[in-house]
Amino acid sequence: MGHARGWTEFSGRGLHALAVIVLPAMFLLRSTREGIYNILWALVFGFATLNILSLGARRFEAGKSGLSFGEILAILVVLVSIVLLAWELLYVFGILPIRLTPR
Repeated sequence: MGHARGWTEFSGRGLHALAVIVLPAMFLLRSTREGIYNILWALVFGFATLNILSLGARRFEAGKSGLSFGEILAILVVLVSIVLLAWELLYVFGILPIRLTPR
């Protein structure tokens, strides 16, 4: 019984390693540059959102006042990301580039 349990634990770790390493690598190899940029955007927004949420949670701690450099930098990253996303959406929805027809 102990051997079977050890074998299932080992195969479970192997499958987990396969899922964590091989599947994302296959996805990245088959994806285009645009897909990789989308993944990077998602990572930027995800980490920035986690950072901002942690800032909000720290506000409730007693004896903490003012923002540190890292906190200000995190807020600026989120703001710049939102501006860039809005700019990109203006192109997606056809608002930009503005084309003026000659009279």
